[in-house]
Amino acid sequence: MGQTRDLGRRIELHSMDPHCQDISLGLYRQIHQGRSGYLVHSYSGVGAVEGRLSAIREGLAAHAGMVPMEGQPGLLEFPCGNDHEKALRRTFLEVCKHADDEIGGALPLVRHDKKGECELTVNSEGNGRYRITAPESSENGARRIRAVARGFAKLCEMNVDETDEAVVSFACQTEHNSLMGSLFFRAQNVRSAMQEDELSAGRGVLAAPGSQDDS
Repeated sequence: MGQTRDLGRRIELHSMDPHCQDISLGLYRQIHQGRSGYLVHSYSGVGAVEGRLSAIREGLAAHAGMVPMEGQPGLLEFPCGNDHEKALRRTFLEVCKHADDEIGGALPLVRHDKKGECELTVNSEGNGRYRITAPESSENGARRIRAVARGFAKLCEMNVDETDEAVVSFACQTEHNSLMGSLFFRAQNVRSAMQEDELSAGRGVLAAPGSQDDS
């Protein structure tokens, strides 16, 4: 139990990793001097586990914009010092879906939208504020802009501008371009993302050893 407590509180679990002998991968939160640091860990002793953990950490750095936590080897944090935990949990699971050499770097802020039959763009306006845009010629663009903005609001716990539904913002007032790129696809398909959440609600009970809820 001592080792379990030292890891911090587990906030997400990838229970069977097909890219590394079906090991379980956990994401743990620790608090150091009032800031949240995150640890990727596995209890597995297979030889490939360290390489896999390193690849996942690099993936979180690229796809969530996280950086090493000063003075805490192995831990990552958001530069703004905030948690952004809901978005981080989903990004962690997305990164875990890929083999090490498929994780790649940050994803683009321009994507084709099948439902709108047009390209959508996420534009940073500074201070953690983002505007979703579509070509003026698109008939369905305005509707899809609003839908994607609401999707980001749900996935990243962002605020939708009450006077402009095309604009969403982070409460920390800090840019998170990598996080926006990583979850762009999910924001376009937020209903499917919510259904995945419901289906995986019991995933946390699969991990061992010990429960992390009270650690």
